Amino acid sequence: MAETDKIKASLTMAFASPILRLQVPDAAGLNDTLISEARALRDRSGGVRKSNRQGWHSENDLMTRTEPGLSKLAVIIRQSVHYATRAIAPDFVFADHQMAAEGWININPQHGYNVPHRHGGFMWSGCYYVSVPDPGEAASGSIEFLAPHSVPSSYSIFGAGCYQDNITLRPNAGDLLLFPSYLLHWVLPNEADAERITIAFNATYQRK
Repeated sequence: MAETDKIKASLTMAFASPILRLQVPDAAGLNDTLISEARALRDRSGGVRKSNRQGWHSENDLMTRTEPGLSKLAVIIRQSVHYATRAIAPDFVFADHQMAAEGWININPQHGYNVPHRHGGFMWSGCYYVSVPDPGEAASGSIEFLAPHSVPSSYSIFGAGCYQDNITLRPNAGDLLLFPSYLLHWVLPNEADAERITIAFNATYQRK
């Protein structure tokens, strides 16, 4: 028996940031409805400028919209936030708290992107992927998260995920991503001819 086999040890992943990727059931029909509703809203509104560049960003009123697709997605978002919270904090007392949430639509045409940003004042942020065109280039339209702490380049020798200074994800249509609002992130340019349509949101819990 090797000497290392006698070692008793435990591993703590200190200061980890959870990123959850959920798949919404039967998303195809919902996405068709959301595409129509998003484009109709864009036709009626000039939108706002936030982190979006060369793209359209709606008002932050998703959670109170009455359109069938958007109102259904608002329910799914609230359920997903509860699920994510329960996954990381199983003893959290939901009955003692109420959720406050907001959401908005992003439509990025070809070359549209979102600059690095955080979502201050919230606990959870996330994005639902309505339309994700595939230009054949893996990074196009991906979301990239930057480490919330400094990671010296020398740690790259390990090739360990816990020492990455960035994580790049390219979810599929029908995926819902949740992450802590403090994580710095950005969206790479959409290099496809078709529009990339996503619905982003923020949520927090307040004591009743």
